[in-house]
Amino acid sequence: MKPSILLLTVTVALAGCADTSASLDSGRMGPIGSRSVTQGGAQDIGYFRSIVESGGVPRPSTIEAVGFFAEHAIDLPDADCGEAVCLHANLAVAPGIDQESNWTMAFVAMNTAVDPRALARPDTHVVVAVEDTVRTEGFARSAGPVLRALANELLPGDRISVIRIGAHAEVVAQGLAPADPALAAVPAAFTATEATSALYDGLARASLVIEDVSETFEGAHRVVLVTSGIADAGVTDDMRILGLGDALASEGVGVSVVGLGDDFRPELATQISEGGGGTYSYAQRVEDLVEVFTLEGRTSLFPLATDFELVVEPAPGYRVGRVYGARRAWAEQSAAYLSSPVLMIGNRSDATDVDEGRRGGGGGLFVELIVDPELAASIGPGAPAFSLLARYVDPQTGATVTQTQEVSNALAPGANPSGMFPHFADPLRGKAFMMLNMYLSLRTTVELYHEGSCGEALGIVPAMEGTYDGWQGEYEDPDIGADWALLTTLSENVRGLCTGVAPVAPVAPMSCFYD
Repeated sequence: MKPSILLLTVTVALAGCADTSASLDSGRMGPIGSRSVTQGGAQDIGYFRSIVESGGVPRPSTIEAVGFFAEHAIDLPDADCGEAVCLHANLAVAPGIDQESNWTMAFVAMNTAVDPRALARPDTHVVVAVEDTVRTEGFARSAGPVLRALANELLPGDRISVIRIGAHAEVVAQGLAPADPALAAVPAAFTATEATSALYDGLARASLVIEDVSETFEGAHRVVLVTSGIADAGVTDDMRILGLGDALASEGVGVSVVGLGDDFRPELATQISEGGGGTYSYAQRVEDLVEVFTLEGRTSLFPLATDFELVVEPAPGYRVGRVYGARRAWAEQSAAYLSSPVLMIGNRSDATDVDEGRRGGGGGLFVELIVDPELAASIGPGAPAFSLLARYVDPQTGATVTQTQEVSNALAPGANPSGMFPHFADPLRGKAFMMLNMYLSLRTTVELYHEGSCGEALGIVPAMEGTYDGWQGEYEDPDIGADWALLTTLSENVRGLCTGVAPVAPVAPMSCFYD
């Protein structure tokens, strides 16, 4: 990864290789293959990694599950379901990190046969909404080069609008062609003197500008929001701000977010981008903004599914525990749920996106299944463990698509496999669960450290060493190797800050894959 920029892109959906031996009837479908569909938002953990590499211990909020999993390449079955989005489920059963308890985890991933390279790029209207406060003064100093970088990547039929967000939001430019001389006057509107940001007002103005421009412009619309992640003027309720972003996404308007400033807070910013189906990036330095906007200009977004809903329901004998991998997922004992206003597939005109972090496009929803001993007592091996129901609208046809699957557990509920190697319902695709182990190791280390439990934080690496060595001895996976290098560096940072503290065996949610 380049040290100067922490790009968390490409976008919601595309990664992987295609099998060119077959194709679908629909013209928008490319060769059947495994292009992973992930959520919008962060597509790597560059911000977290930069803090570790500088010797620090990041806050837990800086490690995004969506971004972490998107760094990893995972193999999925071909997207041959005949729909825009295909779902694939798996199950892992293994001993817990204490080598005695049971760790049963469901995993649901998505892929598509839609090839964005085969889709005609529409004329695109890009609305740049920028927080202009003392927190984001870097934009004011580089507004000219940033807007030129965006304009240089757009086509003559495209349009640019610019909104300045301070205590109120104002439209600085509306519907300008990329080569319009009036664009040169826009940077003067940014002064970096205001103290507060009306983020809701900025998104609302973006929606109104899109309506106005649509009267004379036929094409797609996108919003690129530059923010410190702080909304402290006007409407400041996070849910209302997120609802406005979701409303834009439901209309097929991708919302990308660029974080900026030393006081940047990622929580709200990442949620906006995840719901909006766009990219999420953090500009570590002022100079990085030019590169961020260059890539934004090269990226096209296409709605793949709208009103997406996923329900994972445990079978008799199980209840739902924790869920991982999706900020917008929530759980009850009876089921886990994930909803998103839009899933988009992205294409970049210059597909040289190889040195900004590991981007494998992996990811999905992990759902912990907890065995209910009383209900499971009469259930033997081979019974269902969970089922899933997915429903979404195909934006091309307007049809509602429904998919269902059921996954069985070859073991009795709560039983661990003989030995320490896990049982996988699909033995060829167990990597996702090792990815989850590594994510939980990183997150638990920083959580324990910031809770003041230095000994347990230092205990994560010794507890996971056997699992890591065993997995790499079997598969030698470069993604997992990179995760381990990051984890051991993080642990050394903790050791340097917790002088004289000995490692303590942690009580943690990871699994033990090897003795």
